[in-house]
Amino acid sequence: MAISKELNDYVVEMRRYFHAHPELSWQEVKTSEKIQAELTKMGIPFVKGKGTAVIGTIKGGQPGKKLGIRADIDALPVTEKTGLPFSSENKGVMHACGHDSHISILLATAKYLNEQKEQLKGEIIVIFQPAEEFIQDSGAKYLAEEPSIKELDNIIGLHIWGNLDCGQAALQTGPIMASADTFDIYVQGKNGHGASPQMAIDPIVAGAEVVQALQALVSRENDPLEPMVISVTAFNSGNSKNVIPETAHLEGTTRSFNNALRDKFEENIRRVLDGLSMTTRAKITLDYHDGTPATVNHAEPVKIGQEVAKEIFHEGLVTDFPRVMGGEDFAKYLTHIPGCFMLLGCAPASGHFAQHDEHFNLDERALALGVEYFVNYAKKYLA
Repeated sequence: MAISKELNDYVVEMRRYFHAHPELSWQEVKTSEKIQAELTKMGIPFVKGKGTAVIGTIKGGQPGKKLGIRADIDALPVTEKTGLPFSSENKGVMHACGHDSHISILLATAKYLNEQKEQLKGEIIVIFQPAEEFIQDSGAKYLAEEPSIKELDNIIGLHIWGNLDCGQAALQTGPIMASADTFDIYVQGKNGHGASPQMAIDPIVAGAEVVQALQALVSRENDPLEPMVISVTAFNSGNSKNVIPETAHLEGTTRSFNNALRDKFEENIRRVLDGLSMTTRAKITLDYHDGTPATVNHAEPVKIGQEVAKEIFHEGLVTDFPRVMGGEDFAKYLTHIPGCFMLLGCAPASGHFAQHDEHFNLDERALALGVEYFVNYAKKYLA
């Protein structure tokens, strides 16, 4: 099925509208209102979920399985520098990750499937999810608990991908994106004069030992064949050249493709910090924030997706794409529901720009391919 010119014009129009009106995580009020208005025009009933979430239902003409299709709707705190005629009108906010495309692809998919609903068996739940980018409190955590979503037999999604050319797509079984948790480490020492360190408990020295010891977890306690990342990305302490400060604050993130390994991060970091508290005499505490598990595609949903994608992308379908250390909260659905997540190539001829870049743009021909994939997957699965 190649989509009609009318539907192609619609998905492009929607993408440009949402691109020009981006909103940050949990603030997607106007975005949500626009989605609701479009679903209302289509005659698709919907309910509001957590925050700005919108969940629509398309009931087929006959009973059958329930398929969920998800799009995330939030933008990033990035100042756009693309020069597009439909550039962001909200200063300092940009759809630099492609969620404008995800909303538009799902709306166009809903429009097509709703017009064909009498020929379908089962139900399609279209999920417009807020706050994918808010790692510590993302939208999928709440929507995965919605009754209509918990009842799904299968869930699919996609992500526009700037490192794949338009006309390509990546879909494979197993882990495709990493877990993404964050942490805060607080070091409580005793301040003193820089010339008399013996009278103080130096939180900077203790914090430096924390940084080194955490890397030993990666290099000496982890299987080197199992990718694992612990990154300390901020270290703040003191404001004087001759005063040993009282405290230090470290921040960072952990990543893994193995959810069993991810489950041990907090315990292992606490063990290291407890030992360093004894050796440095500083009080070292941890606040560990669960973000998202690794995104692990299920075999049967992937099999269907690859059959569909092969007919659309032909030789452009990649089934051995390198795993990505970035996180994706679609993973929170996949821990409860069988499903799969595809990367949809979108790089324009002008060059590749990765997600979150202030120049990020896409070849809009990719939008129609995304609609075609969702529609054909729904037809094949529900049949």
